[in-house]
Amino acid sequence: MKKILFYCLLILTFHSCKKEPLEDFIFLERVEKVEVIDKYTLAARLKQDPHSTLYKALPNKKIKIVSIVYNTLDPKGQPILASGAIFYPSADVDYERLGTILGVHYTYGADYEVPSQKMAVTEGLFSLFGYIVVAPDYIGYGASRDKVHPYYDVITTGQACADMLLAAKEYFASISRKVSHKVTVMGYSQGGQAALSFLRFVETTPLYQDAFVIDQVFAGGGAYDLIKSYDTFVEKDYSSQPVTIPLLVLGLNYGDSLNLDLKQIFAEPLYSHYEEWIISKKYTTDEVSAKMGETKLSKIMAPEAFDRSNPNTVKFIRALENNSLIVYGKVTNWVPKAKITLLHATKDTIVPYENTDSAYKAFSAAGCNVTKHDIPDKDHKEAGQDFYTYCMLHLLI
Repeated sequence: MKKILFYCLLILTFHSCKKEPLEDFIFLERVEKVEVIDKYTLAARLKQDPHSTLYKALPNKKIKIVSIVYNTLDPKGQPILASGAIFYPSADVDYERLGTILGVHYTYGADYEVPSQKMAVTEGLFSLFGYIVVAPDYIGYGASRDKVHPYYDVITTGQACADMLLAAKEYFASISRKVSHKVTVMGYSQGGQAALSFLRFVETTPLYQDAFVIDQVFAGGGAYDLIKSYDTFVEKDYSSQPVTIPLLVLGLNYGDSLNLDLKQIFAEPLYSHYEEWIISKKYTTDEVSAKMGETKLSKIMAPEAFDRSNPNTVKFIRALENNSLIVYGKVTNWVPKAKITLLHATKDTIVPYENTDSAYKAFSAAGCNVTKHDIPDKDHKEAGQDFYTYCMLHLLI
């Protein structure tokens, strides 16, 4: 009952006509940092060439970055503080004009990489054109760094993203600025899955449905069918970024309260070092993959992990199915209403292309407004710039 009253108050807050600064907050806990930077500083933080063709084409305008802490729920439905960053033009403009972009980031390993800590994210580039960009850290980073990151946990991811958007609305209300209810969602790799997780959460959670108008979703290189993705890795016995496998195991173990016996999942040396390498969040994904020293799943995983009759393995496989947006080429009990564009590299060795092809066919068969754009002859990382270029061209032209 308290939760229902809580969200009724939320809806009244965002539909009120008050012009004075908002002072009573539901989601926004506090502002941590505020910076004003230009595109060259942003390029440096993203380790990109500021003299590249892309950056030369970007407007040379100042943007403001605000790191915030906000209230959301953990995988057990208990209150938790999370964090993220908001990017928007520093000039006093009409923030309702273009709408808001929910920019959900790809997989990070180190805590210092996430939006609230680095004060940078690739999606933040769109603020140079006048968009508000809201970029959550996800649970497990920033303000909640003491928790395991519930990697690919659909409900927790969707909830954290939705609540970050509502906290951003409160932030703008606190400075007497209105923002549009129209939201464009954008994410690559893990961000692709997070984008659709957010969409599913909003479209299937009545208390959130009136808070946003989802304009469209750009999802690139994500794993939407976790069963097909995992089975493809097992069949090929290869991943060019093997850290994603223990991230997935640890994330679902926490997110779905599986209580897995990790000794029956991880082989050595991963089993003895996963807390230092992954849970500590000291290292980037590339650094962890290098420490693992293997690309073969048969060397990374314990023999029991491949036994589908093993009760421990059964729990993990069931969690993969429960957190898939489609399963075995069929949609789950959610059929997306918003327009979706799926993009994927055809030679992806980190997230199998087959899983996006399966998602496209499933959504199409269900009558969804979905299109698929292949990025030919490229692997996962190099296709990332193609994804953001595609989004930029389709949003701005």
